[in-house]
Amino acid sequence: MLFSDLHVDFEYTPGNTNKCGKTTCCRADSGPPRHPSEAAGKWGDYLCDIPERTMDSMFDFIYKDVKPDFALWGGDSVTHDLES
Repeated sequence: MLFSDLHVDFEYTPGNTNKCGKTTCCRADSGPPRHPSEAAGKWGDYLCDIPERTMDSMFDFIYKDVKPDFALWGGDSVTHDLES
């Protein structure tokens, strides 16, 4: 099994805006959404890096149900937050 480019955002905040004008949104400093369609979801948002809960859930499923013999983690996994 190969994992690549997970881009987990440990500061992901569900309910905040996914359109904040910064490199990385869906965080506490992103502010509230202007429209409900711009609110970051509990499990993630297409316009943002994934929340920790999504990664944990994925790994839990893989460990319990897929049961791979081994796993490789490649690519880069840092958040896209280049402004910090």
